Amino acid sequence: MKMRLCLLGLLIASPALARPGDGVTEEDLLTKSEIRDSVASGELMPWSVAARHVRLGMLVNTYGGFDAAKDAPVMIGGLEGTLVERLTLRATATNAGMSDQLKPSFGLLYDIAREDESGLDIALGGDYELVGWNRNPTLVTRVAAGRTAGLTRLQANAALGLATSGGERFGDLRLSGLHPVAEGLYAGLDSRARVDLERDSDEPLGELDWDMQAGPVATIALGRFSVSATGGVSAWKLRSRDNAHVGAVGAVGVGAAF
Repeated sequence: MKMRLCLLGLLIASPALARPGDGVTEEDLLTKSEIRDSVASGELMPWSVAARHVRLGMLVNTYGGFDAAKDAPVMIGGLEGTLVERLTLRATATNAGMSDQLKPSFGLLYDIAREDESGLDIALGGDYELVGWNRNPTLVTRVAAGRTAGLTRLQANAALGLATSGGERFGDLRLSGLHPVAEGLYAGLDSRARVDLERDSDEPLGELDWDMQAGPVATIALGRFSVSATGGVSAWKLRSRDNAHVGAVGAVGVGAAF
């Protein structure tokens, strides 16, 4: 009986006694996190869209806060499912413009290139937005590109939105960078700018001429979950007026990997 207890004690203590050089690497000794690779690849940023999807499974990403420039809440909810290698299905809900009502969108992304193969991560895809940025049902085509420079993850997005009626069009550009500052802790910058591309006298009521959000972001990965915070500047201008509005924007996010 004593021998069995001794063997059980050795089995329990063996991970703590492991050292590099005994067939155990430094990576093996780090606390495992199911969501950390997704955070590091830029999949849980507040504004930009990831160019690489690193794990099979489901990823939840939510942000809530306030935009003082628009005097409106920030409400973002996203669910991504990468159930087949390189193909990611997306469902999101956001409040468009100065509204406080969530409107859904559905789409997909396909990782057509990987950095380890071609030097650049590239994902192509699109979304159908029930109420788009131009206040109409909209089809959005999107390209996301990313690259890792040292330890820093850099990403760029470009998108074109085409309303299903009325001929409305808009452009969308997003840039971000993220750097690890400690185990499980990342900090960087994220930004988004959108502009109306259709110019005629028949415009939707309250349509924006342009808007932008930009600022620092910090995220900590904890097992299956992540907690993020962002703050910065927001600005916008209506098509029907000449003056622009500028103010602070901030939000807190929670992510989960399954």
